[in-house]
Amino acid sequence: MTRIDFYQITQSSHKEDDLVCTLCHKAYQNNKKVLLLTADEQQSERLDRLLWTQHDDSFVPHDQQEQDGFITPILINHQADPRGERDLLINLSEEIPVYFAQFERVLELVTEQNKSTARSHYSYYKDRGYELNHHTL
Repeated sequence: MTRIDFYQITQSSHKEDDLVCTLCHKAYQNNKKVLLLTADEQQSERLDRLLWTQHDDSFVPHDQQEQDGFITPILINHQADPRGERDLLINLSEEIPVYFAQFERVLELVTEQNKSTARSHYSYYKDRGYELNHHTL
């Protein structure tokens, strides 16, 4: 069964975009294939740029489109399309995609701006019996 992790950002030193890039980097180091589901095209573009520049000493292969015959380790997409077999879903959208259960793990971020949505997502997963984990940062 899919494991659901909520990362609550409480310290002002943690920024959502930086945390997303760190989670993608960690997943890549652990050979996990990621779908980074963003809220919109602007967020996809911003995170695409940040993944190129966040760490000077490392490279996180990513793209916004899957290439035929090649599964990019980090796929950034603002449209609900799971494309390819992936281990981890980082859900930054306001919706829970219908295909979330195909992933080993789903990560949801909780910020001051999305608390209501995060609570709704938490209840949705809980009501369906998923293992929920909470991390405070």
